[in-house]
Amino acid sequence: MRHQERQINKKRPASPLSWMKAAVLTALFILFPAFSAFPSDEPPLTLSTAVREALENNPLLKAGRMRVRAKEAAAASSGYLEDPSFKIELEDIPKDEPLNISPDNAMLTRYTLSQGFSFPGKLSLKERIALKESLRSASVLKAMEIEVITGVKEAYYGYSFLTESIRITGEIKEILSFMSRVAETRYGTGQASQQDVIKVQLETTLLTNELITLEAERDVSIARLKSLMAGPQDSRLPRPEAALKDRFPFDPDEVVRKALAEGPEIRAMELELQAADLTVDLMQRDYYPDFMVGVAPVERDGRFESYDLMFQMNIPLWRGKYSGRVSSASAEAEAMRAMLSSEKNRKTFEVKEAAIKAEAADRVRTLYETSLIPQAELAFESASRNYQAGRIDLLTLLDSERALKRARIEGLSSVFDYYKRLSDLERAAGVLLFTDAGGAGGNTASGAAFAAPAAKRGMR
Repeated sequence: MRHQERQINKKRPASPLSWMKAAVLTALFILFPAFSAFPSDEPPLTLSTAVREALENNPLLKAGRMRVRAKEAAAASSGYLEDPSFKIELEDIPKDEPLNISPDNAMLTRYTLSQGFSFPGKLSLKERIALKESLRSASVLKAMEIEVITGVKEAYYGYSFLTESIRITGEIKEILSFMSRVAETRYGTGQASQQDVIKVQLETTLLTNELITLEAERDVSIARLKSLMAGPQDSRLPRPEAALKDRFPFDPDEVVRKALAEGPEIRAMELELQAADLTVDLMQRDYYPDFMVGVAPVERDGRFESYDLMFQMNIPLWRGKYSGRVSSASAEAEAMRAMLSSEKNRKTFEVKEAAIKAEAADRVRTLYETSLIPQAELAFESASRNYQAGRIDLLTLLDSERALKRARIEGLSSVFDYYKRLSDLERAAGVLLFTDAGGAGGNTASGAAFAAPAAKRGMR
């Protein structure tokens, strides 16, 4: 009799209350994340900190700053006259004392001091050309800084995305481990087949493999971020900030205007064109002569009794030589003018393209946040309840779990893709449009065309 009772108890299904608790616990795992690969008390790495360290320590930027200083020093020295010259002439030295070379042994000694002068306007043109070159080098440095900043942003977004993906995948793995224990319990009570247990274990193993891949990609992203920040590769990088949430509306036409007006690449070419135009003016001044003036006190028998005055100028007689220089400089200026026009057209297209992609990424992000992820979560919760009630099999529950994981990972990817598209827009425009975008301390957008986050203002 006791043996029959034990057999009956063995085949008796678990109570509905216990399976409901399991379903609720599973839903809590999904809706309230708990998996983390970093110590909870460790201060996070903010985007603003990463950008600041990159700007301070990046060796490429240090080299660019040194070049700017070199150009500035060259510009400061280009406005000076050539050094004056001093000459001593000894005349009528006696033949019997040829090696006694001194004013006392000469009948006449002439001390000549002379100074050369360029034709009026030449020196100022040279100074202005050098100044344009200095300003151009500063614009090139600005473009390098924006390239580094956008590179840091993309690396940081990748690091943050992979960190969040690892966390989400770890949570799903914990859920599957729990489901594996549930399946084993049901198998032990005869309510599930051994195949269900194997399926859950296989799914858990696949997630373990996916975690290994994600962790490797995160390590590569960390190495890239350290390289841009010029930090040692063996140092520990703190975890990134919490997931990004803000939106940054923008007007594409205003972005194009700012890119053409403030972009360092366009500005560098404009300065180069201005220097080329000034070079044409300088070459035209070669048609006019340069001068030299001097004074020469004359010493006779130890007394200064007279002095000579000198005036000298070159004669630009061979006009063809100067015409060739002017034609060459004019052609260079026209070529630069055409290149600038082409660059503006290219920049306009690149900014428009980047703006379209950023707006599309924002729409995709909205779709995930408002539809796909909530629907996947509801589907998984429903599948959990139906599985514990015996209305669906484990394979259907696993399909629901995969759909939820995919929706959450792809939804997270859509957020970071949106921020990367904003970074691409800044790179294309050559202007930091979204200051500290992505939670780097204030989330404040700069410029009249770039308003506060979308929570305070409707999207376009």
